[in-house]
Amino acid sequence: MGDATNPPGLRTRISTRARSTITRILRDPPPKRNDTPLNFTESIPRVASIDEDNVHSRVNDVGNQSRGPRVLQDGSGNPGPTSSIQSWFLKLRSSKEHQVKAVTVSHGGFLTAAGQGSSSQSKEKTHRLSVGSHRKVLGHLIPNGFGTILNGVGGNRNDSNVGIDIMTIFPAEIVVQILSYLDHKSLLSCELVSRSWYSAALSPHVWRRAFEAEYGGWKGWRYGRDWKSMFEVKTSLNRRWFKGQVNPTYLKGHTDSVYCVQFDQEKIITGSRDRTVRVWDIATGQCIKIIGAPHDPKSASNTIGHHKGSILCLQFDDHILVTGSSDHTCIVYSLPDFEPFLTLPGHRMGVLDVCFDDSHIVSCSKDTSICVWERSTGLLLNRLRGHEGPVNAVQLRGNLVASASGDAHVKIWDIESGNCIKTLSGHTRGLACIQLSEDCQTIVSGGNDQSIRVWDVDSGTLRYEIRDAHKSLVRSLYLDSQNGRIISGSYDQSVRVWDLRGGKSLLNFPRWHGSWILAARADDRRIVSTSQDSQVLVLDFSNGIRGLGSMY
Repeated sequence: MGDATNPPGLRTRISTRARSTITRILRDPPPKRNDTPLNFTESIPRVASIDEDNVHSRVNDVGNQSRGPRVLQDGSGNPGPTSSIQSWFLKLRSSKEHQVKAVTVSHGGFLTAAGQGSSSQSKEKTHRLSVGSHRKVLGHLIPNGFGTILNGVGGNRNDSNVGIDIMTIFPAEIVVQILSYLDHKSLLSCELVSRSWYSAALSPHVWRRAFEAEYGGWKGWRYGRDWKSMFEVKTSLNRRWFKGQVNPTYLKGHTDSVYCVQFDQEKIITGSRDRTVRVWDIATGQCIKIIGAPHDPKSASNTIGHHKGSILCLQFDDHILVTGSSDHTCIVYSLPDFEPFLTLPGHRMGVLDVCFDDSHIVSCSKDTSICVWERSTGLLLNRLRGHEGPVNAVQLRGNLVASASGDAHVKIWDIESGNCIKTLSGHTRGLACIQLSEDCQTIVSGGNDQSIRVWDVDSGTLRYEIRDAHKSLVRSLYLDSQNGRIISGSYDQSVRVWDLRGGKSLLNFPRWHGSWILAARADDRRIVSTSQDSQVLVLDFSNGIRGLGSMY
């Protein structure tokens, strides 16, 4: 839509009837602004619609004195139907003396009426030069649709008597609404037209629509944001993801394998075989808190205590942190003080994965079972059985729970009834990781057969398979539905990025760790991975990009 070779755009969004109506209204140029209050109850002469095949419809004055609004007539001389909008424009065209005059726009306009005498001709010539420079930008902005309003219908594009500047007649709200249908390239072209166009094209509403059309809806707070700056930041980030331009940082502090990780815009939380949970400042990379014995002095006096085994899994939100351990238990901590207040002791072997929503906490274990807990009280609501091997990964979305097991099967459960809805079979060896999309339409699974499979939830069928995605066990998966990416980590010591739509390989970071990759997660700015080498690797795509504060 941004260039002349790609006409679809506004024309496909606004109906033909609406465009033709606006064109009929704007066909004749208005004079200077009339500040006389408009009386919409006053009877207005009927205005004929202008036939696009007869662009030179007759325009007659009402009476010899030309007092009051003019009446547009069709070729037969019969007045046609009118509308409230047309009446408004007829009122706008009335001058203070109620006489129809030829008007020359001095700046920012696109249309002049032909004047009489040398003075009018001189002004018209000067204005035509100004119009010509504007049309260099607008003439190719949108060949159809919006460009039709600017350049007229059925006339010569170089004719100064054809077309009109919408800034001179439309209220600012309508102008902003019209511009909101443009893509970002067209908006940048609009900024080159004049000061009034530049100001209108910078509207936050206009750029919010452009941002969401290009990159999808924004989950955070929408109001008071610089959407144009956000668009530039997002475009720069996507370019760096495409090229693989990253700034790597290693976080060192754990003394053994780091099994799990999660992060947000402020902090990274990791769990390790050294029986501690560490909280890192994401901006500085400094460890700001250590949770767990023997490092935490509260562990001896606290009635609940901390884990006595390896921290194998964790998840947090704004209010709680839930960890699972090889000591067969889950512990729930309150945030931001990280005080433990619940212990979930329902499994008979190590807890391998955990997830939760506003109502439930779901954990899975090496004992082949899945436990569903009430989040507020810690009460065990249900125990899901059906897998024949260790349940290595679990994911909760809405009313569905997806699980992956060492028995090479993916199962989908109803969390309320506890029934298994579907079993997805196809992997030839045990599974280690699974992801369920936020819309509950896609499942991604990986395991010991070195492949990644993408499934359709509704039908239970395989969409596609990435064979030999890694050279060893696919240990970790993260599904970034917002940006259409899959991030995988493997025992082959590599982190890879895949296109969600077709499974194409986008990026490969081999051997950035000294041993097995145990976990990998991402957002639109970073990939964070953990390894058996006790290090946490942060691959930052946003380092040095100007304007990040407008987006985060």
